[in-house]
Amino acid sequence: MMKIVFMGKSSEYEIEKSSFCNEAFVIKDKIANRDGVDFITKNISVLEFSDESFSFDEIIKHLEVNVGEDVIIVENFFEKEENKDEIKNESKENAIEKSSQKFKIIKSFSRIFENANFIIKSENDIQSDIIEISKEDKLEIFKNIEFEEMEVSFVKLEIMDYDSSYDSLNFDLEAFPSGASYKYGISQNTMYVILQGKMSSVSLFRFLKSFIYKNKNEKSSHKTFSLTFNHNMIYRLSVSFV
Repeated sequence: MMKIVFMGKSSEYEIEKSSFCNEAFVIKDKIANRDGVDFITKNISVLEFSDESFSFDEIIKHLEVNVGEDVIIVENFFEKEENKDEIKNESKENAIEKSSQKFKIIKSFSRIFENANFIIKSENDIQSDIIEISKEDKLEIFKNIEFEEMEVSFVKLEIMDYDSSYDSLNFDLEAFPSGASYKYGISQNTMYVILQGKMSSVSLFRFLKSFIYKNKNEKSSHKTFSLTFNHNMIYRLSVSFV
């Protein structure tokens, strides 16, 4: 059993289901310069806070149910007590002993899922744009995106239906955020660029604003771009090249 230990109380963290992986979530410390942001998968069995502990399965279930109020889990601990009744049978020399077992509560405590600490995002929470441009024009992918100050540890850009024969992607490496590493590749007609490491959103968006996409296909086409932060999609851009 693998356990992850956090420095603060459970109420001092935000938990959000990952849109990148079904059985995973992102947990963020609301206290600055402490535990930061962690991506939790089912390899972690227990999350231990300074005040109480929760299992991975409990948190995933709560995220999937998406209840509208706090949930209190009451756990009782029992001990067994025995009550032995001797039943005598006159036709037998030995007494027949029958034991009936009973249980009594020796300890009871509760844990609480504070619903305010769980972030449930819907499709309406994702910033999205739909545009139409000429095939000859260069596309500034993140020109219109809005952002807020945050700490980011994982970034993924995806370009669906990417064709290396016609499509190209350029960016300014001089604006690359310090403390991060990146990799890119093409898989199943999707190009991806992944950044990992602690980054401030200010330096990150300076880099993202430099992303230029060029479509060299003479035919009309459609592309979809998506941007994920900390395993949660925050932006989707649908573009028709005509």
